[in-house]
Amino acid sequence: MKDIYTVLLALPLILHNFEITCAPVEDDSLILVHVIFRHGNRTPSLEEMYPKDPYRNEKYFPFGLGQLTNVGKKREFMIGKALRNRYNKFLGPYYYPEIVEARSTDYNRTKMSLELALAGLFPPRGEEVWNYWLNWQPVPYNYVPQANDNVLLGTLCPNFVKKTKEYLQSGREQTELAKYREVLDYISENAGFNVTSFLDVYSLYFGLTTEAEWGFELPEWTQKVYPEPITQLAINEYYTQTATTELMQMSAGYFLQKVIQDSYSKINNTNSDRKIYMYAAHENNIADLLILLGVFEPPHIPNYGAYVLLELHSVNNKYGIRIFYENYQETRPQLLKVPNCDSFCKIDQFASLYEEYMPDPDLCYSV
Repeated sequence: MKDIYTVLLALPLILHNFEITCAPVEDDSLILVHVIFRHGNRTPSLEEMYPKDPYRNEKYFPFGLGQLTNVGKKREFMIGKALRNRYNKFLGPYYYPEIVEARSTDYNRTKMSLELALAGLFPPRGEEVWNYWLNWQPVPYNYVPQANDNVLLGTLCPNFVKKTKEYLQSGREQTELAKYREVLDYISENAGFNVTSFLDVYSLYFGLTTEAEWGFELPEWTQKVYPEPITQLAINEYYTQTATTELMQMSAGYFLQKVIQDSYSKINNTNSDRKIYMYAAHENNIADLLILLGVFEPPHIPNYGAYVLLELHSVNNKYGIRIFYENYQETRPQLLKVPNCDSFCKIDQFASLYEEYMPDPDLCYSV
């Protein structure tokens, strides 16, 4: 019964996602796409469970802890379908290895999400069909081990951990937390651990959310604090991750730096065949990037499958970036305008705007 209920809950999103696939890009100025997306719906992770969690010993068979659910799989597959419909003319009908670079973080749920998105984006056609009973073909992707992935997992950088600790010791976050002392004390008493940071609430948010999505009844005490104010408190963790220039450089700067570098490579014909870069990542990748770009309004937790499109266009021999955000609040991805630039932001101006947040190569490990 739970599985049927979960699928029914997901149908509006799936149907909505199908609607946005009906808006293809007809603009011949497009020359390159970067897309970064959040993984799909998942089961709870062990680190999100709290001492008094009544479901602490659940195994979530047959999926496992922190893994995609079937609803999440459908959602990620539909991302690929949406990208196929949006970029069908641009990409052409066939999968060709040179046109796509696909990369995931080193987590099962993001790897599976990327495989599903690629399956939706590149169904076999013509000579690619190798099994008439299976509308799928293998498309390779890459990942970097967690400890070495500063592009997508900059928040795991040794220096990020160090700088975050320094920031927390400065007392700035504690000043903000003091505004919510009564709520935090209530959570601490009922959850069974001492809540001392926004990260603590952030982890609890995902624990409660994924348990509720699985169909579990949450403890009665949560009704006073979930979904609010826990959700708003959890959002503050994104501002901790981007609180200083160095933290911003590591949490989102490495990724944006790669986007800019790869865009210039395309402009200079260094990688002339490449048409799309795909990145399967996490909601904090989306949020931190939007904060860096100055377009994180209103503050929110990006939905499962949310994605940002950074499109490189050539208009009258001028190269520029257009940015779109899909968080399933509208009928199609929304065009974003970054501060101090047009919605078609010339690439040199775009790079200059965010130069401050471009990290040195060794920043991640300079502890």
